[in-house]
Amino acid sequence: MRKQAKQQGFTLIELMIVIAIIGILAAIALPAYQDYTIKAKLQEPVSISSPFRTALAIACSEGVLNGASNADMGYSGTNTDYSGRYTTSVTPVGVSATSGTVTIVVPAIGSMATGSIVYTGTCGASGMTWAVTGTGGVVAKFLPKT
Repeated sequence: MRKQAKQQGFTLIELMIVIAIIGILAAIALPAYQDYTIKAKLQEPVSISSPFRTALAIACSEGVLNGASNADMGYSGTNTDYSGRYTTSVTPVGVSATSGTVTIVVPAIGSMATGSIVYTGTCGASGMTWAVTGTGGVVAKFLPKT
């Protein structure tokens, strides 16, 4: 009596289902990964601008925020001197006695077009509070948390 051989391996339909599932997962994961890498690269401009935001907060607490410039805050050079791989320039401005801005120009990164990250600080009794907005290609989903 002959033993019947047991079937081994996968059928074609099983392999096609696995490939379809992998394709669906890749289609979902790729855009999310691209957004993640852009957000990670935008941490450089945030780090480079941190001393400027700190200087504006100090100017707020000392009451000298109105018209504060780079030189007033102890920074020399031009706005493009404060740049990096993902940072074109940083411009701090004391707009008034109660507010200041830090504008960071960023180049195109991946699917994100050139734009700016704008930190707007409001000087109050408890110090400087910051709001962040984006212009150009820097849309809300790429903005850092304040």
